[in-house]
Amino acid sequence: MSQKEPDQLSEDVNEAVEKLKKVLTSAVELIGKFEGSLVVTQVVNAGSYKSEFDSLNKSLTDSFVTLSGALHVQQEKKLDEQEKKLDEQEKKQEKKLDEQEKKLDEQEKKLDEQEKKQEKKLDEQEKKLDEQEKKQEKKLDEQEKKLDEQEKKLDEQDGRLAEQENMSHGQKKKLAELERKLAEQDDLLQRVDSKLMLESRAYYCIVQ
Repeated sequence: MSQKEPDQLSEDVNEAVEKLKKVLTSAVELIGKFEGSLVVTQVVNAGSYKSEFDSLNKSLTDSFVTLSGALHVQQEKKLDEQEKKLDEQEKKQEKKLDEQEKKLDEQEKKLDEQEKKQEKKLDEQEKKLDEQEKKQEKKLDEQEKKLDEQEKKLDEQDGRLAEQENMSHGQKKKLAELERKLAEQDDLLQRVDSKLMLESRAYYCIVQ
């Protein structure tokens, strides 16, 4: 951090100070002269020094007034400069604040745009998910329908198989009945053949 430079006195103040120095130097010389005269003569002529002291007082008063005025002017000038600096600082701060507010507005705008984009993206994703769910539900419905149809066909096939089994049982029964009848017919034919053979032998014997 840089050290603050001491305030420089204005030209008017320097002139007033120099004038005061000269007056003070004259006052010292006058007092010395007065003391020297008093030591030598032990008697002082008040009238001879009165005008000199009056002149000295007037010079001192003028010098103080001049210095006070110069200091007042310098102080006012310094205050004006400080006010000017403060105004400049305020303007800079206002400009900086305006820039910061502008940046904040831009950031808020960007955030709003990002939020809108994200919301749009989320809406699209939700829409896609809904469509996928609908497709999956439709596919599941179709699969369930196919399964129902397959189960129905299986039930029909089971019914047919049961009917076929029943028919096979009846056919077996009929075949058994036919076989029995054939066996009876075979037996009857054998008996007829045997009888015919006996009758043929008996006829042959009679003929002889």
